[in-house]
Amino acid sequence: MSLLSQDQTLPLGLDDNTLQRLTTGLSDQQLIWLSGYFYGRTSAGRGEVQNALQAQSAAQAAASPAASKLTILYGSQTGNSKKVAQQTAEKAKQRGVQVTVQDVNDYATRALKTEQQLLLVVSTQGEGEPPVAAEELHQFLLSNRAPKLPDLRYSVLALGDKSYVQFCQTGREFDERLAELGAQRLLERVECDVDYQETAQQWADRVLNVIAAEAVAGQSGGNGHAPATQTLTAPAPEQYSHHNPFEATVLEKIQLNGRGSSKETYHLELSLADSGLHYEPGDALSVVPRNGEALVEEVLQAAHLDGATTIQLSGVDFELGTALTQKLELSVLTRDVLERYAAAAPQHKALADIVTDIPQLQQYVYGRDVADLLREFPAELSAGQLAAVLRPLPARAYSIASSLLVHPEEVHLTVGAVRYAAHGRTKHGVCSSHLADRLDIDHTARVFVERNEYFKLPQDAATDIIMVGAGTGVAPFRAFVEERVEVGAEGRNWLFFGNPNFTTDFLYQTEWLQHLKRGTLRHLDVAFSRDQAEKIYVQHRLLEKARDVYGWLENGAHFYVCGDKARLGSAIQEALKQVVQQQAGCSAEDAADYLRILKKQRRYLEDVY
Repeated sequence: MSLLSQDQTLPLGLDDNTLQRLTTGLSDQQLIWLSGYFYGRTSAGRGEVQNALQAQSAAQAAASPAASKLTILYGSQTGNSKKVAQQTAEKAKQRGVQVTVQDVNDYATRALKTEQQLLLVVSTQGEGEPPVAAEELHQFLLSNRAPKLPDLRYSVLALGDKSYVQFCQTGREFDERLAELGAQRLLERVECDVDYQETAQQWADRVLNVIAAEAVAGQSGGNGHAPATQTLTAPAPEQYSHHNPFEATVLEKIQLNGRGSSKETYHLELSLADSGLHYEPGDALSVVPRNGEALVEEVLQAAHLDGATTIQLSGVDFELGTALTQKLELSVLTRDVLERYAAAAPQHKALADIVTDIPQLQQYVYGRDVADLLREFPAELSAGQLAAVLRPLPARAYSIASSLLVHPEEVHLTVGAVRYAAHGRTKHGVCSSHLADRLDIDHTARVFVERNEYFKLPQDAATDIIMVGAGTGVAPFRAFVEERVEVGAEGRNWLFFGNPNFTTDFLYQTEWLQHLKRGTLRHLDVAFSRDQAEKIYVQHRLLEKARDVYGWLENGAHFYVCGDKARLGSAIQEALKQVVQQQAGCSAEDAADYLRILKKQRRYLEDVY
């Protein structure tokens, strides 16, 4: 059926009489089809025709036997997948679809075999690991206990970060395993980088168009039982984002380490005055950085290009030097960049071999940047070709180190400057060096708030909390304690903190000791690894306090970890398993189950990077 040719459009501003005349005599199925057609042909904001037709068709489709039933599951570590799932559900409801939205953490795996239409929005943590919420379903699906799913129609939206080689691995595994079990794709898997919003909305529109079309054709089966609908409120539009950051003035900048420290850590206070930005303890502040002039010049020299050459990015003209400074990633190599560069420089067979070998690829990208790539595998690329190879420059997220209740219209960060030597050159973390070296008091940083749905204080203020942080991982715990003191929370606070040396690296020492003196911090256990011959870390302190740690957990305490994923995250989990095994007198398997239950209850929470 075709009511309009591909090049026809309807004028904006149609009145009710015209709409009635256009739709008189159409069946419910035709109205559903027409709604899907206009939704796909118009973008949000071209709105009067779209909104009117959607409202009319949604009302009629909801009363129609052909109305679709849909389950949307999300597996999220910070809340981005949840946000996308809610937005997709709202779009589905507007089209008359009966929709259930559920956290994978709360989803009964046995229900999977009764699903007929399923959308799965799931993130990947680090190098290919599922978020905690999705671990159980992930393990179940990949096991031999997973049922055949011949009646299931599904689509997967995978969220990830291309700076990891195993980009969107969890989403890929879910997608491929569902297909192996006999399920049919409504739409091919879509993968999103850190700047995910536009791609996610396009996926939602496309897959809902398919669902609407299949409802009309009678292809979407039903089991006769409509899932309970969940009342959802679409998240408020974000006023500030990566593409529209707020210019926050630097109010204070203090180096926290003492002279002679092996680390370089800064406390920054930024003004949010007149921004309307709101955050809670546990959220992150994303900073849109700029590449340093020295690195930009090295890239231009290695590419034999002139920075004044004009190129286009998303239809906008830039000088190449400006684009390399403000718009394109230079300090990190990612798999997709190497794949595009290998395609543009086919003479380098060694590079093609690297791209196709995951272990070799992981080894190659470690510590290398774009200048290294251009020097090791030279190619004659134009300015436009080079820009097309590179990845857009993503923002960097930092755990917020302040409570908005205590510091109205301000946000505080704890930033460790990243500097190292690799492959014959000195390297700098793009954002940490931007904040440390190029921003001073009264300068502005381009920022926006990233909400972390799960790394949050307990809803019950009487609940005890145990916080484990190393280095800059102490940042969110400063916010936690400030907030708990301000609201008069009755729950006890216990901090484990580690860094190399007591005299130079005890971050926020005065504040912690004041909290300890006042009783707003019940316990403070520190581990300064290099103050003695045998290195002592926070996991050792946990084991030393095993009886009390276990007692707090048995009393309902929440346990938080923040810091380096590779060095801290796994070590703390292993230490806590030992604590449980020792104190409960149970097996290693039972201790692992204890930790798994804590995670499922969202009482063991991580903010690791």
